[in-house]
Amino acid sequence: MLRITEKILLRQIKNGDEQAFTLFYNSYKDKIYRFIYFKVSSEEKADDLVNDTFIKVFHYLRDGQDDIENFQAFLYKTARNLVIDFYRTRKEEVSLEDVKEVDSDIDISREVDNEIKVENINKYLSALKPEYIKVVKLHFFDELSFKEISEITGDSEGNVRVRAHRGMRQLKQLLKE
Repeated sequence: MLRITEKILLRQIKNGDEQAFTLFYNSYKDKIYRFIYFKVSSEEKADDLVNDTFIKVFHYLRDGQDDIENFQAFLYKTARNLVIDFYRTRKEEVSLEDVKEVDSDIDISREVDNEIKVENINKYLSALKPEYIKVVKLHFFDELSFKEISEITGDSEGNVRVRAHRGMRQLKQLLKE
């Protein structure tokens, strides 16, 4: 169930109040960014998908849809669907005309460090059983409650709890080895 303040903000957004939407955006953008970044491993693409997520949600709310019971879970579902669409439509080949000169202001060492960190985390996470990976990421990295994860995945809350516990136990075992 939505908190009272979220219900009020959702009503204001539905009535076209962009400042109310800005409050939602500022509250959730970092969490949604982390969620997407772990899936696409590109800061630029993650930024684009975060913006697409919030634009899509804004249009959904503005067009009169108000059947949202958990706004955060709704955001994650929207982001997950956009990531799926991204991978479905992604082209593997890039033409030479599309390649642009690299901007010299980019901190390449920071980009490489970030990429290495994500690869290390993903290496350990990918060693988990597939049914544990999503739950561990959502609960421990994105700090979602088991109820919210249940709403996102469609699994029961108890099942989500068990997967998170078993996933962390398996991850701890991998880290010891």
